[in-house]
Amino acid sequence: MHKEQHDQEWQAKKDEFRRSKLGQAIKAQKTKQYDLNERDPEAVAFYHNKQWQRVRDYVYSRDMATDQVTGQVLGNRKVVDHIVPMRLCKTMADKLNPDNLWVLSYKTHYRKTKIEQIISSQHNGDIKLQHLNRAWWTKILKEKKEDK
Repeated sequence: MHKEQHDQEWQAKKDEFRRSKLGQAIKAQKTKQYDLNERDPEAVAFYHNKQWQRVRDYVYSRDMATDQVTGQVLGNRKVVDHIVPMRLCKTMADKLNPDNLWVLSYKTHYRKTKIEQIISSQHNGDIKLQHLNRAWWTKILKEKKEDK
């Protein structure tokens, strides 16, 4: 009981910090460093593109800022994710297709990315990833969450 109370207090402090000006500034700086040092320059250009920002905002509102796997309503910590990874989309229209996009929490997105990496490393992994749909991902991500 004491551990549960401690965990709730700790989570509340973390959430408060994330919403603070200092927390927002640190996040912005980390994002900037990631874009400069780690992210592919083509992806940086895409994610700063006005077309992407309009489609992203549309998907946020369509999905009502809710993690599409867990149903959790999200605050500022949300990600618009490509169901078929963006690197496998052949045209700009495919990259901007709202039917290939959904809102996920950072935690769900992280789990999905790890599974994508495992599949991609397999024989014909990228071909498999191109054929995995929203229903399949939802089922797998829910199973993985329940296993924990």
